[in-house]
Amino acid sequence: MDQDQQYIWNGVLTMYEGFIEKNRPKIDQFIHDDCTVWDSSERDLAFGISGLNEVRARRPQDGSGPKVERIDATDPVITIYGDIAVNRHYLKVIYSDAPSREVRNTGVWKRFPQGWQLVHNHEDELPLNA
Repeated sequence: MDQDQQYIWNGVLTMYEGFIEKNRPKIDQFIHDDCTVWDSSERDLAFGISGLNEVRARRPQDGSGPKVERIDATDPVITIYGDIAVNRHYLKVIYSDAPSREVRNTGVWKRFPQGWQLVHNHEDELPLNA
């Protein structure tokens, strides 16, 4: 991987660490304010950080949801097109109280003066036993 690809992949891994740590600023530092997000648990496209926060708010806040133990991201394919990059990878979500799930993820990143940021994210959960 070149330097830009490595930065993007490290950003992805840092965001998953932030999710496990429940550290939203660690995640959001890589997400552009005007991003769009296809979340695997939602039908509609989320617009901007505010839309992403609405998706987050609909997740169980009382600890009743599945308990994520670990997220293993693998097989990155990162292509740079000038100031746009497309990152494709798989992730396996390991739960302590439910079967593991596998997800395909595609993220579109854009280079800004302050560095690369995620401007669109699309994830879809693969069927169990896929």
